[in-house]
Amino acid sequence: MTRLSFLGTGNYLTPANRYWNGFVVDDHVLVETSPTTLPHLRRLGIPVSQLDCVLISHFHPDHTFGWPFLLLELARSARDRSRPLTVVGPPGVAAFFEEMMRFGSVMDVYDEAHDVVDISYVDVDRTWQTAGPIRFRAVEVEHVVELQCFGYLIETGDGVVGYSGDTHPCPGLDELAEHAGTLVLECNGLHASKSHMDVESVNALHARHPATRLVVTHLGEGVDRGGFAAVTIPEDLETLEV
Repeated sequence: MTRLSFLGTGNYLTPANRYWNGFVVDDHVLVETSPTTLPHLRRLGIPVSQLDCVLISHFHPDHTFGWPFLLLELARSARDRSRPLTVVGPPGVAAFFEEMMRFGSVMDVYDEAHDVVDISYVDVDRTWQTAGPIRFRAVEVEHVVELQCFGYLIETGDGVVGYSGDTHPCPGLDELAEHAGTLVLECNGLHASKSHMDVESVNALHARHPATRLVVTHLGEGVDRGGFAAVTIPEDLETLEV
């Protein structure tokens, strides 16, 4: 069984009892570097030295602003690490994270981490790609016009896990649902939005792809009581086997 460990299940407004969205696949693939990534990895007992790959869907802060703290922990735990780390994201991911460190005046952390840890960066190209021991494919989805945004298909020993990233209904989302046995899907609100999924849209996706298990995250206030047809809604720091 594939393990999905949820570091957070809330949207950017962090509703009551939910922190920013992110999860780990089988304890070694981190999906999103939200602001609370590092403390929640610690609470789940997943050391950063165990991570092989980091996947980023897009560059909004609720998905990325945990990077400086994660990078510092990578540097400080380098002696416990014997594997490289691959960071995967939209085109320009390496420059984006370097600029974040420069803007935060912590280039010393950036330099130290890259001196002691073998870190590489991979821009997605929409084909099947490899990152360390994993194989993945990025699928472009529609979120906001000013950013390229992607979901992912991730091969595991048990099949394919999908992740929507932030999106509204679009062809890319249906492509993810068609090819994933389980799809981790955002649902930001109770009502229709120009840039996010809502409960009705999730139910419609389920109707089009009834064989795909939908695991709903990136939840806004009250969405977990929104009347879904058939989904799994995890809690923060919960691990699901899929």
